[in-house]
Amino acid sequence: MKTRIGISLLLFIVMLFVSGCGGGSSDPKDIVINSMEMIENNNVSGVSEILSKDVKSLVDSEKLEKAVAEESEKIKSKGGIAKIEFTDEKVEENQIDYKYTITYGDGSTKNDKARLVKEDGEWKLGMAKN
Repeated sequence: MKTRIGISLLLFIVMLFVSGCGGGSSDPKDIVINSMEMIENNNVSGVSEILSKDVKSLVDSEKLEKAVAEESEKIKSKGGIAKIEFTDEKVEENQIDYKYTITYGDGSTKNDKARLVKEDGEWKLGMAKN
């Protein structure tokens, strides 16, 4: 039961990030876009680098690897990511909440959310609220 909950939580987390190249980007939106590209390309180490400390404390590397691989396959089965459009943002001092829409190569779409938190001066993917 714990394993099922853990895997479900991890998949939920990964999709909420729905995941960037280093936190040093000048535009925090790039972290969200890059994270999705990393997930699409099954780049587990890249995703891991942009996760906040809180998220890393909830997800071990084996679960992260499995979740990223599964989500990568889902994205590829839909023709890859064609575009990502941001539909809303809420900016606070050390936190940004985004809502965005992913359009896949097959024309299907998915609405999602991501939270970025500032850690040590860099934006990292945090836990988004439902």
